[in-house]
Amino acid sequence: MKYLNKKRCNYIIYMIVVIVLIFTVFNTFLTFKIHNQLETMAQNPGRWPVGAYVFDPEIGFDFASNISGYISDSSYYVKSHKFGYRIGENDNPNTYKSGGVLSLGCSVTYGDEVESNQTFTKLIADSLSLTAYNYGVSSFSYIHALIKAQKLNECGLLDTLQPSIVILGCWRGLTNRSKTPFPPIASKNIPLTAAFITKNDDGIMIKYPIGTQQVFELATLYRKDGPSLSIKKFIKIFAAVPKFVYIFVKNKMMYGNARGIISNNKVSDYELYDFYFKGIENIFSNKTKIIVIHMPTKLNDRPNDELLKALADHPDIIFVDGESAIKKYNVSTSEYQGKHPQPGAHMAYAKETLNRLK
Repeated sequence: MKYLNKKRCNYIIYMIVVIVLIFTVFNTFLTFKIHNQLETMAQNPGRWPVGAYVFDPEIGFDFASNISGYISDSSYYVKSHKFGYRIGENDNPNTYKSGGVLSLGCSVTYGDEVESNQTFTKLIADSLSLTAYNYGVSSFSYIHALIKAQKLNECGLLDTLQPSIVILGCWRGLTNRSKTPFPPIASKNIPLTAAFITKNDDGIMIKYPIGTQQVFELATLYRKDGPSLSIKKFIKIFAAVPKFVYIFVKNKMMYGNARGIISNNKVSDYELYDFYFKGIENIFSNKTKIIVIHMPTKLNDRPNDELLKALADHPDIIFVDGESAIKKYNVSTSEYQGKHPQPGAHMAYAKETLNRLK
C-alpha cells in the first residue's frame, strides 16, 4: 500500500512538473511573440509624444495630464494642463482660473493640426476674457466625451473649474464611432477597445471596454526605453501573458465583427444624440450654457435630421451650424474638406458661436 501511495505521489509530482514545463515553454514563446509586436510598435512610435495616451477603465483610453512636446512632424505643440485639458506651449500647466469655456469632443475639438491658440475653444474663450478648458481627445466619440464629463464631475474638477460655457464638438463621423468598441487608434495587433453605446431589451446603455491596462503600460515602457528586449521587459511580459492571450483573442474576435457591431447596433442617431445631450445637461448646472457646434467635412455638409430633431427636444442647447459659418466667412474648402479644421475654419466656428451668444 505504501508503495502504491508513493508511486501515485511520484506520478502526481511528475505531471505537475510536466505541466509547469509546458506552461513555461508556451509562456516564453508567447513572451517573445508579444515582444516582437511591441518592438515593431516602438520602432514606429506614432505622432504623439510618449505617454500622451493613458489607460482609462471606463473610456478605454484618455489623454494624459502634464504632457509636453511637439507632434511627430513638429507642425504644432502638444501640451496638457495638470487637470488634463489642452494648453499652449508657453502656458503654465499648474495655474488656472474658474468660470471658463470647457469643450468636449474628438481631434476636431482638440485641434489636431493647429496650435492651441488657434482652436475654436481658445478663440471663443479669449474673446470673452475667459480661460479655455479644451478636453477634446483625438479618437474620442460622443460616448467617450460623455463619460469624460462624468469623470470630471465625479472627481470634483467641475466644481473646481466651474465652466460658464460648455461646447460639444460635433461632426458626421462621430455617430458610427460611438456605436463600436473600436476607436480609430485600435488595431488587430495591439488590442484596444473603448466604451460604446448599445441597446437591448433593457434599453439604451453604455457598454464599457475590456481591460487593456497591461497593453498601455508595456507600450509606454517600450516607447520610453526603446525596442530592445531587457530582463525587465521580459519579466513584465511573461507575467502578463495570460492576460494578453485573453485580450488578444477577445480583440481579434471583436475586431473581426467590428462592422457587424455597427450595422447590428439598434441605437438610432436620434437616440444617440438624445442620450448624449441628456447626459451632458444632467452633469452641468442650469447656469452653464451648452453649445453644440456641427462642423462640416465637405462642401454642403449639413447637419442631419436626427441631430436637428434631438436639438429641438433640447431647446436650452445653443446650436451653431458650422457649415453656414464656413459660407458666411468665405472659408475655403482646403481649410476643412477631408481633413481636420485648419485655422480659418476654427476662426469661423468661433465667430459664429460668439454671434449666437450675443
